[in-house]
Amino acid sequence: MALDAAALHQIRPMSEEDLDQVSAIEAATFPDPWPRHALAHEALRNPFCWAFVIGPEGSVAGYAFLWVLYEQAHLINIAVAREQRGHGFGEALLVHILQYARAQGGEKIHLEVRESNEAAIALYIKHGFEVLGRKNKYYSDGAPALMMEADITRPRPGPKERSGG
Repeated sequence: MALDAAALHQIRPMSEEDLDQVSAIEAATFPDPWPRHALAHEALRNPFCWAFVIGPEGSVAGYAFLWVLYEQAHLINIAVAREQRGHGFGEALLVHILQYARAQGGEKIHLEVRESNEAAIALYIKHGFEVLGRKNKYYSDGAPALMMEADITRPRPGPKERSGG
């Protein structure tokens, strides 16, 4: 699936009004979800965190939290509502996060991903991430995580440039 450029235009900074929908997606997506107050703190009070949502105004299809500290960026959390998956929202959020982190001076971006989340891992690899290692029992249910990193100092070529067209 090609990146839907229209989806990129549905990304906006997370607001207080988005938090109930973000919290509901978080609870439906993760076995050990962040509580609403933690999501609110990151989105609205942490000066090193940038939080974004995707979806038409008033609606949230997905969200992402990014930390940028000097040249290091960390994708803290990204999720798309189950009923909205397969429409390119996750990829649009990831592309936005990579561009935003680079604009903030980020040179490398890191993340942890559940080792069993093959769709997410494939998306990250598609966008230049490499597996650095594995953390055993990283998640509260004992599941391992892969540690991944991408160099974001240069924009990645678009689909036509990668295919030589």
